[in-house]
Amino acid sequence: GLAWAVLALGAVLAASQCALATVNWLVSVLHRPRALPRMDFEQGIPDACRTLVVVPTLLTGRLRIDEILEGLELRYLANRDPNLGFALLTDFGDADLEHVAGDETLLQQAAGGIEALNVKYGNGAHGRFLLFHRPRIYNSQEGCWMGRERKRGKLEDFNALLCGEARNRFSRIVGEASQLSSIRYVITLDTDTDL
Repeated sequence: GLAWAVLALGAVLAASQCALATVNWLVSVLHRPRALPRMDFEQGIPDACRTLVVVPTLLTGRLRIDEILEGLELRYLANRDPNLGFALLTDFGDADLEHVAGDETLLQQAAGGIEALNVKYGNGAHGRFLLFHRPRIYNSQEGCWMGRERKRGKLEDFNALLCGEARNRFSRIVGEASQLSSIRYVITLDTDTDL
């Protein structure tokens, strides 16, 4: 009896693999694949496709902020298209209080860095660099003050801002936020990801 059960299990597994392969083959024969639409930006990004590269991150220390700003500058230097902008979406780290000593210093450093990049690479064009900073809110489940929903929350709030809502979710915006209405695409990168 045991041998028959093991043999039956083996037969069922073999038959399911054979059936799966047959169904996959039939689908590929009956339904021909079609090419996906793509964009050709070899000549640059057109005005109708203005894009913003956003980097969600935490403001946790002076050296870290320097690294983040340097990374943003390097992304710009590798991608100087006039219709490509760069933004930081920031929160402070989790804390027991809404405001912690040193928060304002870190925010000033990040804001000053964005302003310096706009001066350095402005060339009379719109500000290519922006900063969107959110305040901490109390999270009763975590038992601490933190940015709402962390990374996902930053992206949700930024999306809402692009749609003309939720400006009050950001306590500080640095750079020409008026250009947001012309942004068509957003590319999200981690702080350690190259563009």
